[in-house]
Amino acid sequence: MYSEGIFQFYFMNMPQPVIVIQQKRHQLYYKECNKAAQQFFDKMKDKIINKEENLLFYTLCEKAIATKEPIQYQYIQLFHPERHAYEVTFTPLFNQATTPSHVLVMAQEIHYKKTQEESTRLLDAFLENTVDAILIADCNEKVLTVNGAFEKLFQWRKEEVIGKSRQEMDIVSKEEGKENLKLIKELKNGKPLPPYETVRYTKSGESVCVSVSCSPIYDDQNQLVAYSVIYRDITPQKEAEEQLAYTMKELENIKYALDESASVMILDANGTITYINDMYIRYSDYQKEDLLGKYYRDAGLRHDLSELRETIKSGKVWRGELEMWTKHNQLYWVSNTIVPLKDIDGNITYYVSIHNDITEQKALENKLHFEATHDSLTGLPNRAMLLKELNKVIEKGQRKSDEFFALLFLDCDNFKQINDEYGHHIGDEFLKAYTKRLKSCVRKGDRIYRLGGDEFIIILNVTNGREIEQIARRIHVSLQQSWNVRGYCLRTTTTIGVSIYPEDGESAASLLKNADDALYKGKREGKNNYILYQT
Repeated sequence: MYSEGIFQFYFMNMPQPVIVIQQKRHQLYYKECNKAAQQFFDKMKDKIINKEENLLFYTLCEKAIATKEPIQYQYIQLFHPERHAYEVTFTPLFNQATTPSHVLVMAQEIHYKKTQEESTRLLDAFLENTVDAILIADCNEKVLTVNGAFEKLFQWRKEEVIGKSRQEMDIVSKEEGKENLKLIKELKNGKPLPPYETVRYTKSGESVCVSVSCSPIYDDQNQLVAYSVIYRDITPQKEAEEQLAYTMKELENIKYALDESASVMILDANGTITYINDMYIRYSDYQKEDLLGKYYRDAGLRHDLSELRETIKSGKVWRGELEMWTKHNQLYWVSNTIVPLKDIDGNITYYVSIHNDITEQKALENKLHFEATHDSLTGLPNRAMLLKELNKVIEKGQRKSDEFFALLFLDCDNFKQINDEYGHHIGDEFLKAYTKRLKSCVRKGDRIYRLGGDEFIIILNVTNGREIEQIARRIHVSLQQSWNVRGYCLRTTTTIGVSIYPEDGESAASLLKNADDALYKGKREGKNNYILYQT
């Protein structure tokens, strides 16, 4: 039995967005909303629900009242056009006469649950299989996790540090503590931090020379939620560099030590290769006779070396990552350190180049980046990538007065029916086929994005309105043709809304909104059409 007095406390403190709808004199009213839903519904209290504007919502409320049973509905965006999909439950509430008088509407976000689980497994695999020590902390400096390499390097067990403040581990010396906090503050403010070398301390107080890389971690709304710190133990490398710089007399002994741990190449002052070790040969597939006497670039480098040359010719050590190619044109990546060696008069006589293979790390970084910016089902760029690239196109348009492009907002008219009738696995296969056909309709230079569900965006590089209509018509006609998906012959149509830069908006938000408005105008006019936005 619905009682506002008893119900109020529990209702207001539920973590999910919840609203109460009241039926009175055959009308539905927004009666109440809890704290989680107030940002969407607080100003609508006691307002009549417009059936024409909220047909699906209205219908589900009426059905719950009529059947006196709870109803669940998925993939409905009730609260805001930019929110993710929800599973929404409509539960009838009864008055003293056991007649439904209210409907309790509760929403639970479900859209990215599977993606988040897959990303978590991938992140765990990456953390535990990399040789670098990694710590991830939230924006309040609380440690979220560390990997096995961190435990081994710093002697802190994972269960000892999770939930602790980073400062409680005393990894950073007191002298460097304030400077380190300043760097973390800059990171939280979105300022990128280049890798740097320093000393850190283990649980037992032993010092470790490390290369430190800090990176921000953003959620899918581009909000900073955490940051990672990667520590690479460079103690052997530092010791080798110091010995190499100290004296030429020690060169052979140092070369032996390096040969056992890294790929090594030695160059004369002119950049001619005078020595390569066996490990370099194993990585590159070159033989010694292929490279000895040749120039450094001939060893498989395809980077611009101007900055590298400028650094080492000034007598400074150069460190960085290089894209390398084997003799048989296979790509691999290395972390490279080049140390200039000087004679007693201070003249550079040799350069020692030390390579460490990071191919797997780079591949995993690229994979993580791709998965963060692309839809896992179709492989298309996702909403985050759309906003980033759309803003770039608009910035270009602001610099060039004659820039002109169109934004197409596509929505499949009966995708839900496909899911309901054939199952979500057929729905997924249909979306893949839908994506493939979309790609066949656009030209090189046009970009397709998937917002989620059956919503897609296309950015068209066009020069006039006639060209826009020709392409929109071609896409519209193509998408009406039948689909053969896993032996099922499917029939579907698509509604397209079109906005044009700059006349329909000069920002990403306005162009998307106006294309969305045009789309829903097309829906109201009977679907299966394309509509250009009109003010």
